[in-house]
Amino acid sequence: MRRLKDKEVRGLLREFIERYPKAEKTLGSAEDFDELTVGEETVYFVNGVPLILRTKVGFLPSLKFDGFIVNLPHAVVDMGAVAHVVNGADIMRPGVKSLPGDFGKGDLLVVVDEKYGKPIALGIAEFDSVAMRSMVKGKVIRNVHFVGDELWNSFSKPS
Repeated sequence: MRRLKDKEVRGLLREFIERYPKAEKTLGSAEDFDELTVGEETVYFVNGVPLILRTKVGFLPSLKFDGFIVNLPHAVVDMGAVAHVVNGADIMRPGVKSLPGDFGKGDLLVVVDEKYGKPIALGIAEFDSVAMRSMVKGKVIRNVHFVGDELWNSFSKPS
């Protein structure tokens, strides 16, 4: 793990907050920034907590960034879909139980399980909320970060 220099932190925050403006409240007062490279991707630890990911699809909040992802639109999946989602599968419409709130095509969504309401993945909406609700089959969310992926495992291992 490598500690970021002040100039690197400013650049990281500028890029991340530009994409996710609501994260500024949490990140604005942060002091310590470290990075961990995992393959071709990077996990950024903010005050010791893995909050920011740089992935193949760009910047993402980590599933551990509770204070931020709670405000993102979400999709509730049935328990039968959970095992597939946490193995990296995209989310298919039959597994989606509900889609509270409104969102657009390409928006970042939090995928939660129906039993506990726990975040299990982040995905990119393939359709807007209105279109997705009217569908009965097909892929509706592209899975981009999930519990058990390489990044998750890099920061969730017991010390």
